[in-house]
Amino acid sequence: MGVAQPSQGLAPLVVEAVVGTIVQLKRERVAMLLVEQNVELACTLADRVYVIDQGRIVFEGTPAALRADLLHLRPFLGVGG
Repeated sequence: MGVAQPSQGLAPLVVEAVVGTIVQLKRERVAMLLVEQNVELACTLADRVYVIDQGRIVFEGTPAALRADLLHLRPFLGVGG
């Protein structure tokens, strides 16, 4: 089974609708595993964040902790530089 990212290849309005559904499920306390390369989107939706590089976990923590450690994690996240 493949893994699809909620925002991958979708028009912005469709991404907005998908995110709305994820937010509603979160309000209903539905547990989810979200795979997403858009760091800001992932941090907005997640309670816990894992950054995986070549099958190895290189970061585990809260979205706030990830944002605080962006300088160190940039090589793994592909964010500006």
